Amino acid sequence: MNKKKIKLQKLAIGGENAKIPMWRKLGFSAFQMSNIMMTLVTTWLMYYYTTFLKVPIVTVTLMFTTAKIIGAIITPIYGYFSDRLYQTKFGRKHGRRKSMFLIGVPLKAITYIVMWIPGLTTPFYFIFFMLYFLVTPMLSTSQLTLTSEMSESSGQRAQLVGFNQAGSAIAGIFGSLFIAWIFKLCGQNNLKSFVIAAIIYDIIGTIMLIIFYNSVYERPVDESTILENNKLGLWERLVNIFWNFFSAIKNRSYWTYVLMWQSEELFRTIRGDINTYFIIFVLLLTPSDVAVSTSVGFFFGILFLLFFMWLQSKTNGMLSYRIGAWAGIAVFLFIGCLAIFRPAHLSLWWIVAMIALNFGITGVVNSSQYIFTFIPDIDEMVTSKRREGEFAGINTTLDTVLDSLFTLIVGVVLQVTGFKPGAKIQSATTVNALMILYIAVPICLLLLGIAFSYICKLNVENHTIILNEIKRLRNGGSMREVTPETKKVVEDLTGFKYENCWGNNDVMNYRKSRKKSKEIEMN
Repeated sequence: MNKKKIKLQKLAIGGENAKIPMWRKLGFSAFQMSNIMMTLVTTWLMYYYTTFLKVPIVTVTLMFTTAKIIGAIITPIYGYFSDRLYQTKFGRKHGRRKSMFLIGVPLKAITYIVMWIPGLTTPFYFIFFMLYFLVTPMLSTSQLTLTSEMSESSGQRAQLVGFNQAGSAIAGIFGSLFIAWIFKLCGQNNLKSFVIAAIIYDIIGTIMLIIFYNSVYERPVDESTILENNKLGLWERLVNIFWNFFSAIKNRSYWTYVLMWQSEELFRTIRGDINTYFIIFVLLLTPSDVAVSTSVGFFFGILFLLFFMWLQSKTNGMLSYRIGAWAGIAVFLFIGCLAIFRPAHLSLWWIVAMIALNFGITGVVNSSQYIFTFIPDIDEMVTSKRREGEFAGINTTLDTVLDSLFTLIVGVVLQVTGFKPGAKIQSATTVNALMILYIAVPICLLLLGIAFSYICKLNVENHTIILNEIKRLRNGGSMREVTPETKKVVEDLTGFKYENCWGNNDVMNYRKSRKKSKEIEMN
């Protein structure tokens, strides 16, 4: 084994030199920078289809929803097989996570650009939508695993989360400003502007994915990363995939985290789906205002990120979430006042609102991403195995299904209220619906997130206790020798009796019966 590989293994398992080099942290952020591709999709694709290609909004939302749901169905399979790739020759050579990027990056580059080609039929757009949303989870699922895999240090993970979020903000700034520049050159009502932007974004995004691939590393092959020694038949394998998916929710820390996480995800989804419509049809501003306000908000988001990274290191994350959520609620109320009273210099006030909203968004997102890095460690206490891919797959699936459902609901609501594709002005009923969807619904979701943040008990102190217990058992320690304090923390966070942890359960294999405590060999 060469020296470079040994050094990466020490980093991944918390060896003597557990500090991740700065260039790797910067490279880690490149994945989110590649999301300039997705920024163009979420901000402009629905508008592009309904305004320039004259596709009915219900058809567009149904097409988006169907493609996303198909992608969500296959995501658990990605996570399941990614976790088990070390059991194959290909996986041992390229890595169980990085192998997914070798396959997915070229496919994403091709399918992305085809979505923006004008003059195709609706079925053709649907096919490439489906392909794009089949490939995207392959990459996002693998990327989600690496924050936990690259270091066991809570501090290093917090920094990776911060760099990840900074990359997302940079992508948002560039994505928004660049499209505004293209609008200035080619015209904001010109179909070619969007096609040119898509080509450029595709090239840049692909380069960023290549940089990410060459900057990250993963946990080495060991007892915890070899999940199954027995070979399963095709049917048994399929059953086990979905058994793992549903049994993972038995982890108490995970489902309490999901409640909090999805509250912030759904409010951002709804806002993102109709942000352009709200600005143009409710505030009566221009497409250029959409681009400028988005980019300015992202720029300040980077500054806010530094504050929340510091705050989170002092408070374990939950306070960061609540501060961000309350700030978001205040901003949405302010936006409601802007829409109703329409003060002078509205475009300037809108930029101020976006800056303030990004303060709130930064808080809830940074906290949610940081807390997720603890989940695979809690799961290892339950199963004695590393299943980052499993939880990354579940996260992506839940996010995609709920995102698709809410996108479809938004499309149906707008259609029912008389939304007219291609129109420059919408009816009063549609405008009122946009106000409710953009302001009232996010406020309700943020209030729920605040409530759920008091249920989730994950923090640095409890996480450290779990890590120490895992190391003790991994080094041959007996389960009989657990301290009362550690036993209580394990049971509180996992939702399992201590005696039924460390693989003494049927969480990973539906055919394995739960063992009784007196039958467990504690060695």
